[in-house]
Amino acid sequence: MATSLKQGRWLAWLAGARLFWALVALNFLVTIAVAVATFHTISGDHYTYLGYADGLLQGRYTYWYFLPEYVPDTFRNPGYPLFLLLVKALGGGEIAARVVQVVLYLLTLGIVVKLAARCEPDSRSWLVRNLFLVLLLPNIQLAYFAAVIFPEVLVAFLIATYAYVALSWPVGAWKRTIALALLAGLIFQTRPIFILFPGLQLVLDFWQTWRKAAFSWLQAAALLVIFGATMLPYALWNYRHHGVLKPTSLEGGAGVMQIGFWALRMPGYHETRYWGNQMGDEIISFVEPTAVPGYIAAFNQEWDSIDAQCAPLLTERDKRYLPQMKDNQQNLFPTYNSAYTQQREKLLMKANLANIRREPGYYLKTRLYTLIRLWVTGVQMNAWREATTPFAKLKVVYPALVSAATFVLALGSIGWVLVRRRVVNGTFIWWLSLALVVYFGLVHLPFAIQARYTVPVRPWLLLATAIAVAAWLTRRHELSAPPAVAK
Repeated sequence: MATSLKQGRWLAWLAGARLFWALVALNFLVTIAVAVATFHTISGDHYTYLGYADGLLQGRYTYWYFLPEYVPDTFRNPGYPLFLLLVKALGGGEIAARVVQVVLYLLTLGIVVKLAARCEPDSRSWLVRNLFLVLLLPNIQLAYFAAVIFPEVLVAFLIATYAYVALSWPVGAWKRTIALALLAGLIFQTRPIFILFPGLQLVLDFWQTWRKAAFSWLQAAALLVIFGATMLPYALWNYRHHGVLKPTSLEGGAGVMQIGFWALRMPGYHETRYWGNQMGDEIISFVEPTAVPGYIAAFNQEWDSIDAQCAPLLTERDKRYLPQMKDNQQNLFPTYNSAYTQQREKLLMKANLANIRREPGYYLKTRLYTLIRLWVTGVQMNAWREATTPFAKLKVVYPALVSAATFVLALGSIGWVLVRRRVVNGTFIWWLSLALVVYFGLVHLPFAIQARYTVPVRPWLLLATAIAVAAWLTRRHELSAPPAVAK
């Protein structure tokens, strides 16, 4: 009896409004502190993204806008550059963009908390919201991206807005269909990997409404048509400048996939054949140290073959500007002519498929590792070795420890709900959260490990975990509570 009363008091405190506002204040202070600490951080893509915005101001979509000739971009969809352009057009600059992103990050959290309110056990409870904010508090790596010139926070805000519309506006309403299609188009232009999610959204909508026969096939078709129409402007731009009607950039996918295959066999290696990637030095090794030089040589031989096959396609313009492009201090990646870029992308993909066919076992092991590392920030051994003080070592391992603990808790709690088939509050919020998390995890599996790519859906992982833990806590309390005494 005493134990049950203590558990009841503890659960009541955890589900209280006072704790909620304390957690809101703490998370706000942590966000501001992290944003201030990282406000002048220069990301690896900092100058390329700002260069796009400067180029757009001059009517050229390229970060090589300052060259005498127009060298149209081949690398990125224009979503995030257009966001930076909008900030510049309104009179802001780099600092303003960082401030706007911090605001968007806070708005994103506000939207998730608002949806979490619908998942509470009853109208007086703040349990799910409090659990979400407790999980968010130590995960400062999310706030880290708020003030850095990367598209992750913009994508997170757009996804949160998309989810709010999907969950708040009635299925079958035309305004919902049109809004989701347009929002999906904005997300796609910022992160093209979103291209398949509208189809998954329609599956969720069908599952939600099939018993009521309320699913509209006409609206489903309209959503896909409008979503497809949002891709046309950039596809037509590609056709005009590169001769190919393509809704995504000419390059990138095959290159990131190639790095994903080779990186774990070249720990610490800095390649100079494509984007100047620095390979991670992971805790788990996939290669004997003595074999690393051989794999580096094989990687470069693969590139020698690709470069040799592409060399005949180099133009006079390429030969004029490539020395300058390769010798810059701002990490601007060289841009080649259209035919060269497309041929290189085809050869990279051909090499990738050949590598996978040759070593399917190794590839499967690296994909399983990637599946975890997309959610768990890695400890880089070179950074660990260079850390000479306890505080420096803590800075190296803290993101890994927090993200790993969060990931394990998510697997355990969400798995408990799924295996036990427990009913959770906010069923459709729960399933959309899981759909976003699973989708982002799976679509990034073929590529190089970049945990930041899952940052836009990390709040939804935390929300799904909070819903699952709340279901477990309330279930446990119900089982431990004494039976009611009949009067």
